[in-house]
Amino acid sequence: MGAAAGAIAGDAGKGAAIGAAAGGTGGAIKQGQQNKQAAQAQQQAQAQQQAARSEYDKAYAVCLEGKGYAVK
Repeated sequence: MGAAAGAIAGDAGKGAAIGAAAGGTGGAIKQGQQNKQAAQAQQQAQAQQQAARSEYDKAYAVCLEGKGYAVK
């Protein structure tokens, strides 16, 4: 697309360079958004894992207390 615009203006090489730069910038922005989404998904997964571990620990403590063990 940049080359076409450059050809109309009389310099296809310059137009291609502008198109490539715009495409590279758009790709970098998209990759940044994908990285951010992946980081958020990882944080959510960690939070869920911690919550599940906490629930397990509570249930384990109740079980041990039921058998007469002291749990701190």
